[in-house]
Amino acid sequence: MKIEGENNMVEYFIKLKPLNPFYFGSTKSFDDNKNDKDYKKPYFLKGNMYPQQTAALGMLRKKILEDNGILIGNAKRNNGQKNREKEYIGNLTKKISESTFGKIESISSVQVYIDDIPYYFYEDNKTGETNAKFSDIKNFTNKNGKKRLLEYNPKSFGEYFVNFRNKDKKSKDKIFNEVAELGIDKQKKESKDNSLFKKQRYLFKERNIYFGFYVILKDVNIKNGFVQLGDKYSIFYLEVEQKNKTEKNLEINVNQENNLMLFTSDMYIEQDDLNKLLELSEGINLKNSKFKFINDNNSEFYKNKNSQNLIKRGSILISNNEVIKILENEKYKNYKKVGFNDYKLIEGDK
Repeated sequence: MKIEGENNMVEYFIKLKPLNPFYFGSTKSFDDNKNDKDYKKPYFLKGNMYPQQTAALGMLRKKILEDNGILIGNAKRNNGQKNREKEYIGNLTKKISESTFGKIESISSVQVYIDDIPYYFYEDNKTGETNAKFSDIKNFTNKNGKKRLLEYNPKSFGEYFVNFRNKDKKSKDKIFNEVAELGIDKQKKESKDNSLFKKQRYLFKERNIYFGFYVILKDVNIKNGFVQLGDKYSIFYLEVEQKNKTEKNLEINVNQENNLMLFTSDMYIEQDDLNKLLELSEGINLKNSKFKFINDNNSEFYKNKNSQNLIKRGSILISNNEVIKILENEKYKNYKKVGFNDYKLIEGDK
């Protein structure tokens, strides 16, 4: 779809279909103590169900360079070549807020699609109750204050994917197969025991399930082809469709007070804004009822009050106009531009 009022700006829908089991590294990577002198690499590496948005962006940047004849070997990358690359794909810095993206105008959050319809990840009661239930216990608190939480019991809750069009809900085991493999880290020079590992990979259950996202590009081509997303064995076939969006990932209605807000991608948020969210929301469940905020350095928890925090996909809070104003602040523009900070408003208990 060509965007009206923009020269040569085109919107594409990208399908990513895995050719074999895939592995997306955890943000935390089980390496909280990797700087300790007695640290040993974990034996079991559990992959994420979704790729990080930055990984999807990196894959897209490389594909654009390849499809437009710009990608060459490092030995030939002079300043002129680097400037040309920057023109097409921008310049990524350690801070997304300070990065540029060249001819990539925006990408949406990566979602699971079944028969071309998006299904969104969340946790719900295994009994199949539609609405999230909030605790009536006044002292049911969290580490950040006396806020009413969603009642959560790991034994009674499950991981689900929901289609908001018809409320169809599928459990995780209907979407993914888990595949475990044993391996040896050949780069390790330590003992043999420390070089062994077990890695959990995922594979979609059916051929009609795939990852998808939207991208808006300006004056640049992108073609069907094979791409790597995740570790070196995670190969996907990328299909490109120029079409209208069937459903926007981000839906905002300022009149929807006290409905549930489901984070449909990971969300970066500054500590001060996080504190405000806790003040404003009547109930909140940030990934398994625990406030685990991952800092930019991916190693510290609950320590650096000035850091930006990463709230995981699938977290839920009670929405209101003030909450939306915080999340739509201009300072998060670049995060939203690459698919972070995405959410949907859904009806919940008042």
